[in-house]
Amino acid sequence: MKKLKALSVTALAGAIAISSFAVGAAGIPAANAAGTVQSTTTQTQTSVSSPYRIVVLGDSVSVGYEPGVKDWSDIYGYGDRLYEQALLHGPAELSNYAVVGLTSEGLTNLLQGAKDKKKLTHSQIQDFTKFPDDRIIGLADEIGAKTVALNSALADSNLVAMTIGGNDFLDYIRSLLDLDPKDAAVKLNAEIDGKLNNYTDQVKKAIQLIHELAPQATIKLTDQYLPMPVQYDAALYDQFIKVTDNLADRLDQLAKELDDEGIAVDVVPIRSLFAGKEMSLTHIFYDKDVHPNQQGYAAIAEQFSDAIWQSYTRIPAKDKLKNGQPVAPAIYINGQALTTPNQPMLRSSTTFLALTDVADATGAQVKWDNKTKTATFVKGANTVSITLGSKTMKVNGAAKALAVPAYAQQVGSVSKTYVPLAAIATGLQYQVVYRSHLNTAFINS
Repeated sequence: MKKLKALSVTALAGAIAISSFAVGAAGIPAANAAGTVQSTTTQTQTSVSSPYRIVVLGDSVSVGYEPGVKDWSDIYGYGDRLYEQALLHGPAELSNYAVVGLTSEGLTNLLQGAKDKKKLTHSQIQDFTKFPDDRIIGLADEIGAKTVALNSALADSNLVAMTIGGNDFLDYIRSLLDLDPKDAAVKLNAEIDGKLNNYTDQVKKAIQLIHELAPQATIKLTDQYLPMPVQYDAALYDQFIKVTDNLADRLDQLAKELDDEGIAVDVVPIRSLFAGKEMSLTHIFYDKDVHPNQQGYAAIAEQFSDAIWQSYTRIPAKDKLKNGQPVAPAIYINGQALTTPNQPMLRSSTTFLALTDVADATGAQVKWDNKTKTATFVKGANTVSITLGSKTMKVNGAAKALAVPAYAQQVGSVSKTYVPLAAIATGLQYQVVYRSHLNTAFINS
């Protein structure tokens, strides 16, 4: 509680201010801010069944920002978790075009740029000059330069997920926190309707643009959680809770209005998750920062997943090291955790399985030529041949390079052939996605 008491009005305003969310200073490469997150995903695309394509839009919560982040690979937000849930259901792709500090008006401008296929500068998206770190502006420039890619991503998308709104109320909340709580409550009651009306008007424009650009996509938008704990000021907290409830009601009404226009929008409730738990689900206590912590992002992802698939599967992270040695990842094939009688092996960052285990997992037929020491996997129209010790394999007759060749290993009294799982699965036209945060590979046909 002492740390909370030390959180002055000015400090809390700064914590709420998205301008304090120094993503540029954290060293996140702006070039990776949009599109599939390749630094945390090793993905091989093949002619698998059509993937479920997710586009994430919005502000720093959609980015997945947390204080202290030093590298893009450290970020693990609700979008990442939502992507992993999708991978449990089949092939999937993720594109994230969220922008730190984005307002609902800025989102509308970005989407208009995507519609017009016009590259935008940060100043054409919104005013970013109040941000102390110009690398945030650089991040916005990078996103604005990719409006054509955003247009394409939305056109192919199955789901658009977003959080937007916190920055709309930034300056206003800051002004209230500079007042005596009683005066703040009076001012809030007198002026909040206008602020909420402006917000819902902008969100409506943004969603109309999203639907125009992504006519086949399901659109999921969260409501807003309160960016302050009750311990700061109980009376003011109650006033702000009423505001978030009011905002949620307006979003529900907006969803009905859009439904009348033939635009289906689902409001994903997150305010109830955080109400009374701001101290445990955000960084407010230790870092004076209102971004969700890992618990908070997991809670948001679960709400999204429940809204989409009516389920959420907790995927345990697997340690990358054991006794100082690298450990093979956990493996999910077509949504099921892989269990094999033989231990998966890791060689030069490549996961190997016994060839019979690969055949069982993929449903492929396998033939072994003892003379040439070659295993041939056949599934449908695809044939993959791999020879012990060879740095190439054949996929439908075409030679493909291998980073690490197949090898034989003695298991008890039996010599077993181990083959690179991802290479075989890719050759059989599976999608292979490795998620570094979980040390888990998802393989889908």
